[in-house]
Amino acid sequence: MRRHVGAFLLFGVFLGSLALAQDCPGGRVPHDLGELCLPQVPKRVAALDWRPLEDLLLLGVRPVAGADLKDFPRWVALALPPGIQDLGGRTGPNLEVLAALKPDLILGYTGFQGRLYPELARIAPTALYDYLPPEGQLAAMRRHFLLHARLVGKEEEGKAVLASLDRFLAQKAEALKARGLAGRPFLLVQAWAREKVYNVFTRSTLASEFLESLGLKNAWRGKTEAFGLSRVGPEGLVRLVRENPGVFVFLIAQPENNPFRDPAVGPLLRLARAQVLPLAPTTWTYGGPHSARVLVEAVTHALGGTR
Repeated sequence: MRRHVGAFLLFGVFLGSLALAQDCPGGRVPHDLGELCLPQVPKRVAALDWRPLEDLLLLGVRPVAGADLKDFPRWVALALPPGIQDLGGRTGPNLEVLAALKPDLILGYTGFQGRLYPELARIAPTALYDYLPPEGQLAAMRRHFLLHARLVGKEEEGKAVLASLDRFLAQKAEALKARGLAGRPFLLVQAWAREKVYNVFTRSTLASEFLESLGLKNAWRGKTEAFGLSRVGPEGLVRLVRENPGVFVFLIAQPENNPFRDPAVGPLLRLARAQVLPLAPTTWTYGGPHSARVLVEAVTHALGGTR
């Protein structure tokens, strides 16, 4: 009798599993606020943040909608195809316009759209990811890119993109090693406009992980604050340069907030013989595989003939 009951229970589990598989033939895809099932490859995808928008464009998928589209091309070196509806700001997209577009998939970032998740999920299946975890931002970027690719039926293309990125990074690392730059210390610093405050990228940030993959070494050893960054004032920036002789300072600064133009800071940096290598003011440090290539190209170009 027990044998028959056990067999019956196993058969029930099998039927339940079969029903779930039939209900979700493509398998359930996890995201940072749950999981979703897409019965078929979505055709109308809305991207509420720049990271998924960049990923979709790199995969050859044109979304029906995006957010902050006016600023997107200034920071992300990808052209926007015509016909994408602008939903307004990333932190407060227009949900009425979004619903009217009838998307069959919504992608976004927990930090900006997490509070909207219940409303978004009522409009369409929604996957939100945390792009800036306290640790492992590079691993998270790779994982999220592949999940985005899987959700839109481009998993193999996604794997090929990451394999190409790995080859690119290896080639750049070998070139820097041949020039004797492997192991050289660096600081990646971003200056905010109209403020004498400088963000220093710690080792846990995505941008720093990419630069360290080239063989460079992040010289920052201080505490980590929000988004993996640390903030220092003018005196702190000068002290960092003095404490790390020969350090490369990759500087992302708006023209009006370049520390070298500050009469209170510039002379001190020059006295410390700071090797400040400017990057474009709109250098994007939070993107996907495409932005990673752009960042690495900018850094290797800035290094130029340095030794």
